[in-house]
Amino acid sequence: MNVYHYDRASRFLEKVEPVLEKHEAVNNLLLGLFHMEAKGETEGRAALDSYKMVVEDGDERIRLIVLINSNNAILYGAEPFSLEAVKAVVADLRARGAQVPGVIGPNEIARSFAEEWAESNRLVPVLKMNQRIYQLDRVLPFSGSKGRLRLATVLDQELIAAWIKQFADSIHERITAEEASNKTVGFIRQAAVYLWDDDGAVSMAKTTRPTKHGIVLSNVYTPPEHRNKGYASSCVAALSQRMLDEGYSFCSLYTDLANPTSNHIYSQIGYHPVRDSVMYRFAGEPGGKQE
Repeated sequence: MNVYHYDRASRFLEKVEPVLEKHEAVNNLLLGLFHMEAKGETEGRAALDSYKMVVEDGDERIRLIVLINSNNAILYGAEPFSLEAVKAVVADLRARGAQVPGVIGPNEIARSFAEEWAESNRLVPVLKMNQRIYQLDRVLPFSGSKGRLRLATVLDQELIAAWIKQFADSIHERITAEEASNKTVGFIRQAAVYLWDDDGAVSMAKTTRPTKHGIVLSNVYTPPEHRNKGYASSCVAALSQRMLDEGYSFCSLYTDLANPTSNHIYSQIGYHPVRDSVMYRFAGEPGGKQE
């Protein structure tokens, strides 16, 4: 196995995009992040601190694609799964003194990477979330709730920041109120946050990581006092339709398999599952004693 590193996201995207686009919705996370980083390069923004890696076999076939940023190692693995490719990446990263906070990817490859990385660094892999990736090509007719979809403005900034903090808390992500506020400023500036309004904002969703043919919906959140009224379904359905109307061929999103309600809601709207994914974190200190 041969491991190759790329400094420029644009060159990396040229290499891996044809492979990832064969299953664009499944690989939305990698594709979206690569497109965002490549766009930043063309606009003269400082390069992100990340590892961009490809593992090829002896026949120059891509077996593994890896992006490591400040949050996770995000993985794509060709079928049939190659444990040898995973071992090659882990050995390479260890030699470079890389830090890997977590792992996201298809179940088998993410689990194998987490186990190999944990063993080589004397850490413990901790399953954080079982996820499912959904894709929507057409919004199905359904009985929506009262209200309308609208783009968030600076007047909504304080409310959205509070909701982003609550959303992060609900999925056990650490984020301060200041960080939530800073994120909100960027989201509103990018015209990415939408609200369902029924005599006031009652639910939110945002768009992120556009790829060549699709876009991702994320941060779907309804505060407890407005739940069980169909607001989230209406918000996601209307925003999905808006994205299709703007020219995207499909929308995709991640769900937590531990939340059957949201999975059912998305299916009613027209989202169908395309791949399961898993997220790991690591416990302990690298090189430390394991209990």
